[in-house]
Amino acid sequence: MKRHWKRQQYRRASGQRSAPQRSGPAGQTAGNGANRQPAPHVFRTGQSAGLDNIVEGVIQHHGRFAFLLTETEGGSDVFLRGRGLDLAMDGDRVQARVRREANGRFSGEILRVLKRARASVVGILKRSPRGWTVCPEKGGAPPAQVTGFAPAIKPEEGAFAVLRVTRWPTENSGAAGTVAELLGPGDDVRARITALLRARGFSEYFPKEALAQSSAFGEKLHPSQWKGREELFRLPIVTIDGADAKDFDDAVSLERLDGGLVRLGVHIADVEYYVKAGSALDKEAYSRATSVYLPDRVVPMLPPSLSDNLCSLVPEQPRLTVSVFMDVNSSGKVTRRRMAVTVIRSCRRFTYEEVQTLLDGGRVAAPKAAAEAVMRMGALAKVLYKRRVDRGALDFNLPEYKVVTDAAGKPLRVTLRPRLWSHRLIEEFMLLANEAIATELMAAARPFLHRRHDVPDPAKMKTLAKTLGEFGLAAGGLLGSDPHKGLQDVLARAGSHPLADIINSLIVRSMRQAVYSPESAGHFGIAARAYAHFTSPIRRYPDLTAHRAVKALLLGKKEDHVALPLAAAGTHCSERERAASDAEHKALDLLRAELFKGRIGETLDGSVTTVIDSGTFVLLGDTGAEGMLRVTNLKPGAKVRVIVNAVDPVEGKIDLSLRREIPSQTRWRVTGRRKKKR
Repeated sequence: MKRHWKRQQYRRASGQRSAPQRSGPAGQTAGNGANRQPAPHVFRTGQSAGLDNIVEGVIQHHGRFAFLLTETEGGSDVFLRGRGLDLAMDGDRVQARVRREANGRFSGEILRVLKRARASVVGILKRSPRGWTVCPEKGGAPPAQVTGFAPAIKPEEGAFAVLRVTRWPTENSGAAGTVAELLGPGDDVRARITALLRARGFSEYFPKEALAQSSAFGEKLHPSQWKGREELFRLPIVTIDGADAKDFDDAVSLERLDGGLVRLGVHIADVEYYVKAGSALDKEAYSRATSVYLPDRVVPMLPPSLSDNLCSLVPEQPRLTVSVFMDVNSSGKVTRRRMAVTVIRSCRRFTYEEVQTLLDGGRVAAPKAAAEAVMRMGALAKVLYKRRVDRGALDFNLPEYKVVTDAAGKPLRVTLRPRLWSHRLIEEFMLLANEAIATELMAAARPFLHRRHDVPDPAKMKTLAKTLGEFGLAAGGLLGSDPHKGLQDVLARAGSHPLADIINSLIVRSMRQAVYSPESAGHFGIAARAYAHFTSPIRRYPDLTAHRAVKALLLGKKEDHVALPLAAAGTHCSERERAASDAEHKALDLLRAELFKGRIGETLDGSVTTVIDSGTFVLLGDTGAEGMLRVTNLKPGAKVRVIVNAVDPVEGKIDLSLRREIPSQTRWRVTGRRKKKR
């Protein structure tokens, strides 16, 4: 799925965390996951122990404990316990009393719920002597009592159910409500994935009003619709996507100019033309804020008549676009930028594999001008990549796994996606376009949503350096005055390490979460002062707000976002992005667990990735799956031989037992660019 791949590309380039946070009942966390949510109060390591603070925030509920989650610079999550847990549900906004313990961690208890996250609970329908209950799919939170069933619903024990809450939890009683929908049996993998989507507030169905508005545009464009736009029909413009892509929201062109310059054009579907602020389409797009890309399906932000047709830059069809042209010199410096409202006609749809063939000197059937432009694009991408890395940008080498499913959503196998230079080509062009429009909007003092990525937390860098030392990787540079250089050096030296994938993942988890914000000090991972998301308005609402700001600037109008305050929009879009990422990771876990149901009793080799209070996570071969080993005396990076004891396909968990630790033949000690063995 092309959009999922591009989402992963941005994560590689920016250092955006994407792995879900793991936690243990003692409150110890391993990593910093993509499912964090905002809390406005900042807790810093220098705060005195024992002093109480009354704060607000969003919680992640785990039943017997919870976390008050933060996205604030310098902030820390708070471990919550006590009777107040009975008042709240996962995702609720609460008021809590918090204090810093002597060990440096923050803990507290919930005082009251300020805002409910949603009006329904999704979980497993169970029958007990006291009646029916729904056990929430997310987080192990307390079950909700069923007080009734909607007409025509016949209760099925073990089925996934959607319960409409009619009574919120109190200190004396739990939540209760009516079962409004059954999603399917608990042993059906497709129903499980539907349940995890619903639990995170994503639906595959659009409101009638939004569908009616999208259908009203028809199926084809007419010349009157692009009157007054800059026509680019004679320019060899191409799209480059995955072989299985269905929507194409970005296209590229490259022209030669005098003086050794080239003009890179990035052309993005003009979603704003169709989705006007305040319309039913806009309200639904904002509510979703993002598309969700799962192995067996896509849940789009926009109705398919737009995302798969009018806003998809298919070959040989006129499409409305917003373009940014960047004149680039031989060293990769942008000497001039220009934005325009345009109409294009793509002359060729390339796949990544076809582009790679051209870059490798092979032949592909394509218009001569398009093929020649693509080959020049390859050279330009290398120059842009070098310039970006030279200024401090981080480049992570993380494996990308794909679960292949059949038509019913049942997993068939796991494959490892190859990373081609053609992927990096598109990545570099999109990054440059995003930086270009942010630079222009900042220069014009126009408000917009920045893509903000703050500098790493020094305390987390200290912990990371210690952990990497256990891998034999000297990482003292992480504690220096230049975190960009320190991280680049570690990543370069980790490249030859046999556990490079795990090391890269640990580093990513130590980064702060990238967020959307009306204010920003820059993007740390990309090493850019100005950065915004602009290139995917089909699947990301912040990109749509950027398009509105750009078009207002071109018209000399003021886009002040009065109808949608940017601070609130940034918080909402950041939360929805994390929910989508959480759903994507959880779906992968479920499908991999489904595959492992047939491997119970097998002995497998694995590598320790993380150790927490309750056990050890082990990466199982080249499947990308992680299982839990109930021992805590191992170190990250240790090679182990384990037995698959049990699989919980509903939770997506794999339980392991230790057969033996595999002695290391070589202890790695990497202190410079070259590896040393001892």
